[in-house]
Amino acid sequence: MLLIDDLLLWLPIKGFLGIFRKIHEMAERELSDEAYLHEKLLELQLLYEMDEISEEEYNQQEAELRARLNAIRGAREEETGSSGEGERDR
Repeated sequence: MLLIDDLLLWLPIKGFLGIFRKIHEMAERELSDEAYLHEKLLELQLLYEMDEISEEEYNQQEAELRARLNAIRGAREEETGSSGEGERDR
C-alpha cells in the first residue's frame, strides 16, 4: 500500500517538473538560438509585406529581434575570446 501511495503522490509532481523543464528549454532556445531569431525575422518581414502589421510595429519588433541577435553574437564572441586567450597562454 505504501508504494501505491508514493506513486500517487510523486507522479503528479514529476509530471509538473517535466513540464517546467520543457518550458525552460523552450525559453532558453528562444533566448540563445540564432536560427530561431532568423526565423522570427523572416516571419516578421512576411507579416509586414502582407500588410498584416504596420511599418512602425515592424520596425519596433525588428529592432528588438536584432538586439537579441547581437547580444547572442556578442556573448558567443566573449566566450570564444576568453577561451581562446587561455589556449594561447599555455
